Amino acid sequence: MTTKTDLRIKKTNYAIKTAFWQLLYTEDYSKITVRQILNLANVNHATFYKHYANKDDLLTAIEDDLLSEFKKVTLQVPTPLITQKTETEQPQMEYYYQQLVLYIYRNGKKFSTLLDSTEDRSFINKLIETDQEIWQEKHLLEQLAIPQRYASTALVGMALNLISEWVKSDFQETPQEFLAIMKKLLTPFFSDGILFYNDK
Repeated sequence: MTTKTDLRIKKTNYAIKTAFWQLLYTEDYSKITVRQILNLANVNHATFYKHYANKDDLLTAIEDDLLSEFKKVTLQVPTPLITQKTETEQPQMEYYYQQLVLYIYRNGKKFSTLLDSTEDRSFINKLIETDQEIWQEKHLLEQLAIPQRYASTALVGMALNLISEWVKSDFQETPQEFLAIMKKLLTPFFSDGILFYNDK
């Protein structure tokens, strides 16, 4: 019985999130109502409010879903490949970049929708926070060769701007082409001892 209940809850939650994404793709967030979500997801008020307090809570949930997977991909790269000098074509670093780019590409419409928000910078701020969490989990902060605030501004700013530009251009470059661009611009920060001490 519990299994059936869990499956029903997951199915309902999936329907709500899917309906919300469909509305976000076509309408401004400020104009979307809970009633629209309910109608599209084919659920009632009581069911919706068992999952979410309001549409802001639902927005937080879908952002967290996207960033959680983003973080999983980013954490795949071994710490030594970040803090020590490495070759651009190092297989593990190559794999990391490739997975990161493919993840963004596969979820391009979602990234574009959230990045295009002009009313606030909540998603951008969450991306920055996610990156900082990764640095903390990998114990990178104590290995920085320059003050943390400058390292974060330089690396996070460049990475987010690259991703944002690629997404907003509707993926003008293929994932392979964008991968090459990202590697050329970001690898020097890691490989030449600019951000991290190489004797750690």
